[in-house]
Amino acid sequence: MKAEVQSDFTKSQSQMMIIEGVRIGFLLAILAITLGFQALQPQFVNIEVIFPVFVLMAVAFTLNAIYLIFIESALKFWGPTAFLFFFDAIFITALIHITGVNQSIFLFLYLVNIILCGFVFQRRGAMILATWTSILFSFLIIMGPELRGQALFFAVGLNNLAFFAVAALSGFLSEQINFMGSALQAQGKDLKALRGLNALIIDNIATGLVTVDQDGRILQANRAALDILDPIPRDVVGKNLEEIVPNMQARLKAFGEALQLEQSPPSARFDLSYKSPLDQKLVLETTVSALPVENAIQGFIITFQDLTRIRRLEFQMRQNEKMAAVGQLAAGIAHEIRNPLASISGSVQLLGAGFKPQQEEEQRLMRIVLREIDRLNNLITEFLDFVRPDVLKDDPIDLNALVREVAEMLKLNKTVRADIVQDLDLQAAVEISGNRDKLKQALLNITINAYQAMNDTQDPKITLRTFSDDGKVTLKIKDRGCGIDEVGLRRMFEPFHTTKPKGTGLGLAVTHKIIESHHGHIEVESQKGVGTEFTLEFPARSNRTLDQNALVDSQQASENFSIAFRGQKRGNG
Repeated sequence: MKAEVQSDFTKSQSQMMIIEGVRIGFLLAILAITLGFQALQPQFVNIEVIFPVFVLMAVAFTLNAIYLIFIESALKFWGPTAFLFFFDAIFITALIHITGVNQSIFLFLYLVNIILCGFVFQRRGAMILATWTSILFSFLIIMGPELRGQALFFAVGLNNLAFFAVAALSGFLSEQINFMGSALQAQGKDLKALRGLNALIIDNIATGLVTVDQDGRILQANRAALDILDPIPRDVVGKNLEEIVPNMQARLKAFGEALQLEQSPPSARFDLSYKSPLDQKLVLETTVSALPVENAIQGFIITFQDLTRIRRLEFQMRQNEKMAAVGQLAAGIAHEIRNPLASISGSVQLLGAGFKPQQEEEQRLMRIVLREIDRLNNLITEFLDFVRPDVLKDDPIDLNALVREVAEMLKLNKTVRADIVQDLDLQAAVEISGNRDKLKQALLNITINAYQAMNDTQDPKITLRTFSDDGKVTLKIKDRGCGIDEVGLRRMFEPFHTTKPKGTGLGLAVTHKIIESHHGHIEVESQKGVGTEFTLEFPARSNRTLDQNALVDSQQASENFSIAFRGQKRGNG
């Protein structure tokens, strides 16, 4: 019993404070009644009767004061608390003896004491105190002169029955309260465990989840949402979602209004173009659901899933389908066109040879026909090269050296502006594999287009930046040109799509094919009137690092090429 009671007491200081409050309240009430009776009926006050009452109450107040002072230490053991209940039974017996059994108003205090003991020590403690109370009361009745015979029997029997009945009921009630408290505590633990499990699941799912209130203030964000939206370690809870995802609040407001008007399904799904703080352009599949509370929307649950890779694959598949269709078309008509062209070209040349020298106009027209035939023939040749499957080489390519070579060729190209500033930041530390000549052709196509896009730019500049990370080598080509609209971006790599008056529309299509044949990936970002940025990614060549000597050799080779190219120009000039 000691261990059981001690275990209860270490957790019940607040309970004992309440019981002490009740006990002291009754003591104060007894003191007030005594003092009031003494003041109202002084002629009936006997000092021999009143003095023992004051002594008993002084002892009771002293014991309770000592108990309250040392309550933390007292609650570690069951003895001090049990002693108070046993003393209260003696105190009540003394009061009854002093005031007389028949006329005493303090008999009910026995029951109060037993009930309080039941709340502390449960049924067993209440029954023990009831036995002690029964002994004291029975001794008081038997030894007193007031009751004899049958009245004595009924008084002792009925009061003792009341003592034990109240002890049983109070103990049972206390046990039920403790049982319900234990059940609530266990349910609280289960609820806490479920909350922890729910938080663990939410925090570890691959889909980003964010909850916001009506004003767009973030209430909760799991780890995946932070990785997608804000990979820089920061506390986003409490911030407005609009600061992280621009234009999101307008979407939430429109969805909430449509939902209240029952013009929208319970959730909305859409693709969101998002640029992360790390300057990564992502395509996020976003799902928005309302948080209704009592028929009112109190917030939203927003989930994000990064579908950038999937959307890229879808784009590549569509592009490959287009290329396959173009290839089938080319295989059917390309050769059939070239044969008639050869016959037409020969016939025109024979006709031209028969013109007399004074027929200059006719000769000029014949030259135009031959030039256009050659142009058409070159177009067919370029088209056949485009649809012909490439045989990928596995040569090591230093992308830094290749970019330098392309930049030098652009400086010497007389068909483009010479005042365009080149900004080279070449930090790639690994090689790539492929066909160097083909890759140079692809880079020239992109850079020449960039130069041509800056024909009317006031401050022309092209930036070529390379870097390597995570088994990939990346090249970024950025210009300050006229930019490309959204329709142009969608059709950029389609064959025969061009915005140039004399363009064939095959340059970027060939470039896309070359990049794809090198197992690379190409992305384009552009803003009308601001400029365009191409991003090319290639797998690294077995993660082999370029040593310093290789970088020096590539730079020297580029310089040698430039010198030879200039010498050739001077020789031809």
